[in-house]
Formats: sequence, C-alpha cells, structure tokens
Amino acid sequence: MKKVLVVGGGASGVLVAVNLLRGGQGLAVTIAEPDSTLGRGVAYSTTDPDHLLNVPAGRMSGLVEDPAHLCTWAGVDEGAFIPRRRYLDYLNDLLASSIKNCANRNSFQHRQVKVTNLVTADNGLNATFEGSDTESFHYVVLALGNSESLVPDLFRGLPYNEQVVRDIWREPFSKRFDEVALIGTGLTFYDAALSILRERPDAKLIGISRNGLLPQPHLRQRAPALPVPERVRASASAIRNYLDGAGPRWREAQDGIRHDLQEIWNEFPESEKAEFLARHFRWWNALRHRSAPEIDEAIRSKIEEGRIEIVAADIRSVSMRGQRIEIELGDGSTREVDQIVNCCGNQLVATQKLISDLVDSGLLRRGPLGLGVGCEPKSLRLKDGVGEVQANLFGIGPSLVGELFETTAIPEIRVEAELIAKEILAN
Repeated sequence: MKKVLVVGGGASGVLVAVNLLRGGQGLAVTIAEPDSTLGRGVAYSTTDPDHLLNVPAGRMSGLVEDPAHLCTWAGVDEGAFIPRRRYLDYLNDLLASSIKNCANRNSFQHRQVKVTNLVTADNGLNATFEGSDTESFHYVVLALGNSESLVPDLFRGLPYNEQVVRDIWREPFSKRFDEVALIGTGLTFYDAALSILRERPDAKLIGISRNGLLPQPHLRQRAPALPVPERVRASASAIRNYLDGAGPRWREAQDGIRHDLQEIWNEFPESEKAEFLARHFRWWNALRHRSAPEIDEAIRSKIEEGRIEIVAADIRSVSMRGQRIEIELGDGSTREVDQIVNCCGNQLVATQKLISDLVDSGLLRRGPLGLGVGCEPKSLRLKDGVGEVQANLFGIGPSLVGELFETTAIPEIRVEAELIAKEILAN
C-alpha cells in the first residue's frame, strides 16, 4: 500500500487528504498536524461570528467537480458569505465523509505532531517527527499554510505585552483598550476592528496605512469574469492599465485576470514579477481581497459614526510614553493610543522552520525572487537545491507564492489539491 504524508492540517492539507481518499484505493494517508482540530490553520481559527468568508459560498466548495457542494451543505445560496468558523465545520465534515466512504477506513490517520525533517530514501522520503521517530513514505505533500506575520520595523523596541500585538492570529489579543491604532487597512484590519468594537462599542480606532486603501466589497450578485485580452498579459503595467480602464466592470476584469494569473505570472520574467510586487502589489490586493458586502457596510458605518478613523500616512516612529503609545506620522504630527495592532498580513517569504531547514539541506530551493519554494507549476512537484524536480515531494498553498502568485485562496487551493491527488494516484 502506498503511503502519503501530508505535512500540515489546515484547509489545504485537509483538501489534499479528501481528494486522495476519494480518488481510489490502495493509499494510506497521514496528516501530521499538532492542532487537535484539522482544517483550522490561521484562516479558520477565529470563533468570532462577525468574521465572514471573504469569498461567496458559491466559490468556496472544497470539491472541483461539485461547485455547489458548500451551498448544499450550508443551505445557502451561492452569493452568501458564511462565518469562517462554519467553514471549519464544513472542512471537517468533508474529511469525515471521505474517510467514511473510503473502502478501508483505517487508511487515514491524524498524527498530532510536527514533522522536523525530511530526507530522500529509495522509495520516497523518510520523515522525522518531533520526538525523533522516523517513518518512510512514498509521497510527501507540504501543506504548511501561511508564513509568519509581516511585522514592520516600527515594532522594534516596543515591549512584549498586551498593548503591542504583533500577530493577532498567533498571540493573545486583548480587547480592553479604549484607543487603538491598527497598522494596515486590509481584511485583517476589518477583522480586528469588528472584534474590538463588538466587545468595546465606545472604543476609538485608527487605521493607518501608506495609501489608506480599504478593501473593495463584493457585489451582491456576481457577474461573469471577462476574458483577458492578449495585450494585458504582457506586463504588470498592462494589467494595471487594463483594470484602471475597466470602469464599473473592474471586478469582472480582475476576476478574469485572476483565473489566468498563475499562467501569466509563470510567463513573466523575474524583472516583471519584481515590478508587480514593488509598484502594484498593494493596489492589486485592495481590489483582489474583497470583503463581504455586509462587512463593508459595517466598517463604513463605524467610520461615519467616528468610531473608526482612516489615516493615509507613513509612520516615522513609534515609542512608549508612560502607559501610552506615541505614533509619529510622516508629516510630523503625532497620535497617542493605548494599544497598537499589526494588521499587515503575512510574509511572502516562507518562514516556516521546516522549510528553512530543508532549503539549507538542499532538499528544497527558494522560489522566484526568494519567495516561497520552487516547484514545477504544472504538477506542483517541488524542486531541490539544484533545481531538479522531485518525483515524490509536492507543495500546495501559500508556500508556492513565488511560482504561482495566486495560491492562497480556496478557489486555487482546491484545484491544486485535486491536481496533487491525480499525480499521486496515477503512479
């Protein structure tokens, strides 16, 4: 029996296991994930009912062949935005049903432990688990999820206490303060702001980012994506000019580009990829990472009420002033708050220790521009230190950002999970 190890038990790891279990007999699938709950990861760890999916249910099915699967399970229409904690339940139900319907129910196990090393072996790879026991597998899939949060340099020198939140998803987040500055104004800012105002309705929040851009909302009724003109595929600036000129149909235009962006990105030379990230990345994200309409309405109503202020400015410095935090802006003005919260998202560089160790050992290499890890885009097989594609080692999700760019959301991850399963089942 072929043995497959999935390293990481967030959404991407669960969807790989689901596709393997549904795809055929003769496989033993192990997920190595320290968390007792599979599917949670960073994305679905929240229990706040105000934290909704930022993609409508009609596009969040875990199964490529059944786009309505989530809608049927949740009893909602395709335009609904369900709570993220409910999507976690969906992922676990999907995995449980895949195990139940598998010919051999003993073909799946969850090892609640970290993988600390991988080395090549005659018929695949040997995995070392925390505690030093080693097991051989025919195939390994790295599904390690998001990297660490991007913590701006301005947090250096600040104390490590509840007034300074460097990572709201991985450390305690106190919501007892009256005046809070949130650095970054994307979707993480929306989540943090709504959580604070639920518990402290009279709190005053300041959202600070260089451009002051807020996520755009989804439309209540999604229109079909537009085909991408050939000229738009040529460069990062061509993409921007096309979307800037799309007028009220910019969503449909961007959805079309997103559908093809992995291929477009792969065809870009590294200089063009660097140009996209340096000059257009924040703009792209403000359009691409949209909010549920009801979340957008809630945030904008708080802005109108004066509970949230949006400041477009660079930050010159941050320092403690007794029990308060002073923020000096680029124009020389200052703001004082009780708490500062990092909402800048995750790093594009793969920061997980296992990846760093495997790059050092030569089993992996960094991806283009040093982002993520290198892979063969059509099969998602990972490249070793000298660029050779490895037959038994796959990657999925955010760690492939350098190669694929669009690889963090369920519409892409479910396709990747199905592809990996087909590659493994075909051998």
